[in-house]
Amino acid sequence: LKWAWLKRNRMASVVHEICREVKSLGANFRSNDLENILQRCIGDALLEQRHAMHLLQTLGHAKECRASLAVLHCLRQRSLEMDVYFASVSIATCRNVSAWSQAVHTLRQIVDCLLETNTITYSGAVSACEK
Repeated sequence: LKWAWLKRNRMASVVHEICREVKSLGANFRSNDLENILQRCIGDALLEQRHAMHLLQTLGHAKECRASLAVLHCLRQRSLEMDVYFASVSIATCRNVSAWSQAVHTLRQIVDCLLETNTITYSGAVSACEK
């Protein structure tokens, strides 16, 4: 039980470190900057799905749309199994900052990857277009 608690808290601190470093890059970062941050913070290890979701949600709360989409891309490159919930969180982040084109682009990627979409996914993309 203690080991699981330590592991969970360690990953939470890693997620916050990744978010802090992403925010420090500013708006003009490149995707390889993000990959370097992920490499430095977690190495070659794959994030578990719940930790990846936590990372995306934290970026969403910080209204870091571009970073959220870049993390989504990096996670896909790292072969983490993507699902509609990851994309929905990124779309919601885009919606929160009125980045409709990124929301639609992410929705298109979901469809292209043949992931099953849901009402939340479409609702987020439509809401982003409304703002």
